[in-house]
Amino acid sequence: MNRITMRTALPLIAAGGILLAGAGASGAAPLDEPTPANGTEIVLDDGRVIGSDDTVTFTFEGEEPKAGKGDMAAAACPEVNNRPTYTVKGSPHFMADRSKPQSTWLLPRQTVSWAVTGSHTFTWDIGASAEFEAGAILAKAKTSIDTKISNSWTWSGTQTVTDTNSTSKAYRAVLGQVGWKLTAVKTWIAPPCDIKKKTLVVLAPRKGDMSIGRQNS
Repeated sequence: MNRITMRTALPLIAAGGILLAGAGASGAAPLDEPTPANGTEIVLDDGRVIGSDDTVTFTFEGEEPKAGKGDMAAAACPEVNNRPTYTVKGSPHFMADRSKPQSTWLLPRQTVSWAVTGSHTFTWDIGASAEFEAGAILAKAKTSIDTKISNSWTWSGTQTVTDTNSTSKAYRAVLGQVGWKLTAVKTWIAPPCDIKKKTLVVLAPRKGDMSIGRQNS
């Protein structure tokens, strides 16, 4: 069983906007997405520390396009046969626990402490246009930036997570963990010789501890 302890030092204050974790708020998540309470740092296998305002970029080539047919294909430039390229930017992203959701409102100066036990499973979230390419993006991210990233991760054990609202506004504390947001821009040449681009977004968990996020609503 999870345990919640609340400590209040001030009287009730009306709820307000989300607390933006980290020093820079310009790159923060939208208000309906939780941000980590204790920073978004991810420590990679090589010792690099990726913070809330950091991004890691890598590129790779996709599969060869299938040969076209008809008059359009016959008139196409040779570049339509080139492999598509993917430019991917990765940044830390808080993922709420959907398998066993848990949250509570925190007013200023209140503290929440949860004793987390059992198993908690996190799975990737794929954008509407990324179904067929998400696997390739994730595989390249695993070899390019973080070996702990995956399409599914189950945390199990015992851990106590704590958050204190040191701001002047209320927010919702949300149980979860820090994973990755992968934003890929695919570029390819389409017949007759047009440059095409599309953006694909993959939210993926990584092997790591549980934590608390802060959410506006």
